[in-house]
Amino acid sequence: MNIKQFALLLSLLLVLTSCDKEFASLDTDIINNENADNFSTDKQDFPVITYTKTYSPFASNTLSSNLLGYYYHPIYGGTTANVVAQVSTSRFDPTFGDNVEVDSVVITIPYFSKASSTEDGDVVYKLDSVYGNSPVKLSIYQNNYFLRNYDPDQDFTEARNYYSDRSSSDANNISETDLEGQLLYTIDEFTPSNELIILSVPSPTEEDPDATEVTQNLIPSFRVKLFDATDENNTEDPADTYWHDLFFDLEGSLELSNPNNFLDHFRGFYFKSEALDMDNGNMTLLDFKNTGANFTIYYKNALDEGDTDNDGIPNYADVDVDGDDLDDNGEDSDDDGINNTYDIDSTDGTDEDEDGIDETVGPKTGEYAMSFSGNVVNIIENENFNITDGDDVNGDELLYLKGGEGSMAIVNLFNGDEDGNSTYLEDFKASNWLINEANLIFHVDQSQMLEDEPNRLFILDLENNLPLADYYLDQSVNNETQEVVLSHLGELEREGDELDGQGVQYKIKITEHINNIYKNDSTNVKLGLFVSSGVGANSAQNLLLKDYDENNTNFQIKNIISGAALTPKGTVLHGNNGSDPLKQVKLQIYYTEPN
Repeated sequence: MNIKQFALLLSLLLVLTSCDKEFASLDTDIINNENADNFSTDKQDFPVITYTKTYSPFASNTLSSNLLGYYYHPIYGGTTANVVAQVSTSRFDPTFGDNVEVDSVVITIPYFSKASSTEDGDVVYKLDSVYGNSPVKLSIYQNNYFLRNYDPDQDFTEARNYYSDRSSSDANNISETDLEGQLLYTIDEFTPSNELIILSVPSPTEEDPDATEVTQNLIPSFRVKLFDATDENNTEDPADTYWHDLFFDLEGSLELSNPNNFLDHFRGFYFKSEALDMDNGNMTLLDFKNTGANFTIYYKNALDEGDTDNDGIPNYADVDVDGDDLDDNGEDSDDDGINNTYDIDSTDGTDEDEDGIDETVGPKTGEYAMSFSGNVVNIIENENFNITDGDDVNGDELLYLKGGEGSMAIVNLFNGDEDGNSTYLEDFKASNWLINEANLIFHVDQSQMLEDEPNRLFILDLENNLPLADYYLDQSVNNETQEVVLSHLGELEREGDELDGQGVQYKIKITEHINNIYKNDSTNVKLGLFVSSGVGANSAQNLLLKDYDENNTNFQIKNIISGAALTPKGTVLHGNNGSDPLKQVKLQIYYTEPN
């Protein structure tokens, strides 16, 4: 009898709970032919206020990568991206040796690229994140402005921010004169190349005196020689070059003795880009944090051909250079006056003139390598960017989204007040639904005839400065393109599904976010919609905005995402206040309801 009573009570509880909103925790596969009469499915649109919001310059010294170049957009005008980059080394108190001659001075910064194989088995590379294909002018200067790691206004206890408008966290502008020190290199017409970089050294043979040997293959990179001793146009004496004064003549000095002194002594580079055509150009994403990114000086210790003691043995091979009967230049195992390093009897090399010296032993070579592991700051300048903030009460007809130092859209679901509440939200919460799917659909304004539209948009919780729950739960990936989070942040739908087709709409699925509002009584926060260079983890990094005031209690934007900072692209979308109801943005909720 007790078992029957327990079973009856359990059945009653199940019936009661099935009528409660908590049935929403059941999965959607409860709808089938056997119980379809007990449930009905439908869709309802809820109002959304959307409006354009420009944002202030952002902290750009914490980016994982950096833009360089000039990009023109037909709606938003021209954008120039320059870079200030510190370099650091792990080799302090270096010993360079005697008779140093600089061979070459090289900067290498990889592009972002993807490798694939041809039918013949060759590896080809496709550059990623290159915007535009017309040349720009690039100049590289020695930077004279010291980039501090910590803020002196905060007693050096907090990291110092450097902003995209060429200012620091103390609101002081950085003078371009300080950035443009010694001009080191100029490229009059620069476009990035997707070619593999093949490094080689001379390896002459009797059959081919010009033969070379490949020593290394580098992925496509921005690679320039600031100095090349073999350049026929180089008229400087290598012993008196700029690089000797900067490094080699300071062997044993305080300037090269520790990290702080080094950073203050050599403050890095300023990469400056200039448009050659104000309606065209190219902007490239550079991977400064890549292990292959470096600034390296290659040098050699030239052989001292003099003969101080007139004994017929050149100084470099003479074990007793000054003739004082003391061996002060290496060791001499066979007492013939020639140190073992160059003695043909020790090296078993070549001695055609029979002077006892191995002619194949050349000067010692070395390299002084530095990485871009310090502060790297992006400086963004807009020209003819005339977008203003929209109507935060009624919403906008059109939404203007631009990356870089640009603009975004505020999305206010259910037309919420300052706390996110509204009668629309109350009605929604009072329903007895199982939420199957919730979407925001943004239609592209095709009358603008946009070109090169961003393939992805990113939506952010502006209250907590975090992606939505849907972002973290979405594990979708395109194995061919490596695009991720495809369910939550869908790719731009284009006409004819062509890669270069005109944009139609973006679909952003926010089912989990809406479920949290509906079931867990989460706050209906304002959302931020950005263009983005991608949607992976590196794109979701928060960047502090310069104008954010932590003492201001009014609604304000604190952060943008790094994905928005690292693309110059833009688009124009229909808002909620347009004349065509079919193009207006709405919150679409698909649900199941028990009958």
